[in-house]
Amino acid sequence: MTEQFNINQFNCSISGKGQTLIWAHGSTGCIQSEDAIGLYAWHRFPKKLQLIRYDAVGHGLSSAGKCVEDYLWPELANDMISVATHCKATSELILGGQSMGSATSLYAALKHPGMVKGLILMNPPNAWHSRAAQVDEYHKMAKAARIFGGKGLAKISAKHWDKLLPNWLINGHEHSVLGMLDGLKQMTSQTLDQLFRAAALNDLPNKQLLSGLTMPTLILAWHGDKTHPVETAIELHQTLPNSTLHIADSVDEVNEWPELISEFCFRL
Repeated sequence: MTEQFNINQFNCSISGKGQTLIWAHGSTGCIQSEDAIGLYAWHRFPKKLQLIRYDAVGHGLSSAGKCVEDYLWPELANDMISVATHCKATSELILGGQSMGSATSLYAALKHPGMVKGLILMNPPNAWHSRAAQVDEYHKMAKAARIFGGKGLAKISAKHWDKLLPNWLINGHEHSVLGMLDGLKQMTSQTLDQLFRAAALNDLPNKQLLSGLTMPTLILAWHGDKTHPVETAIELHQTLPNSTLHIADSVDEVNEWPELISEFCFRL
């Protein structure tokens, strides 16, 4: 049974009992959009494990941020720990997320390493040198957000799936990938403007800091996604001393990810 509730400004859901995984979605996503996409299969997540999910600030049913700084990844990490604290999950946590959610998890682990037992990094975002090359693109997205808002950007994105997802994944999940836009449609122009301007400032922590994270880490990536280049996942794998990397090249391999996540949590 899944319980949905609010913690301060955050919409949260919790299910199961046992080892706790706190999961954060990607940018412009939310609990609803993850469920609509279907790739995560959270409904099959073992009940012997506790799963805590939440809508990040400005996303889904959570309250909007007040400024660009609220959407910076270190601040999102503080939000993740705040959710954990309110759920009385403050030790031996597994932190995980997709894209922005994986960045959030890394910053949270750096801030509170004693609380974190493991990490799951799905589709790590552009980082370091490759992210610097995308800064102008994030400013263009902020401008587009001010003009079109969430619904307008969702319509534009639906016509350019090849810029958002690998073609082989689109072809294999053509009936469910539209769910990816459910979260974007709900977002206001102001929120998206602040989010994309924050994206231009965001980056993963430097590798020297990351090399000090010794907890077991599962990294999941796929080929053919410019926003989540496999090179970032490989660099993280080379930097994090206790990490395992799975790179998918097909829908069948991506369909194995929910089981890989469950097995990782059970092993811990």
